[in-house]
Amino acid sequence: MPEMSNDLRETLARLHEQLRSTPDISAETRTVLQRIVQDIHSLLGETASAGGLQPGPSGARHDSIVRQLANAEQEFQAVHPTLAGVVGSVIDALGRMGI
Repeated sequence: MPEMSNDLRETLARLHEQLRSTPDISAETRTVLQRIVQDIHSLLGETASAGGLQPGPSGARHDSIVRQLANAEQEFQAVHPTLAGVVGSVIDALGRMGI
């Protein structure tokens, strides 16, 4: 699990870099992505403190995060393909973690 968590953290760092280097993203989209990244960091902290993924109500939160990322990825496909690829990598890393 720590390896996957590190993989996700590295992918999130790439997403942060892409957000910094892509100035023509709307303020609303940027805010949504930043909130999702914060939610993922929070989720990683909860997962680590709980000793792994736990079943229960957090599953809806996981689905919401992944759904929002998928929407962002689709939005960026034509205009920001590199950013879309990084968002897709975040989704893949979450999937490998069971989220």
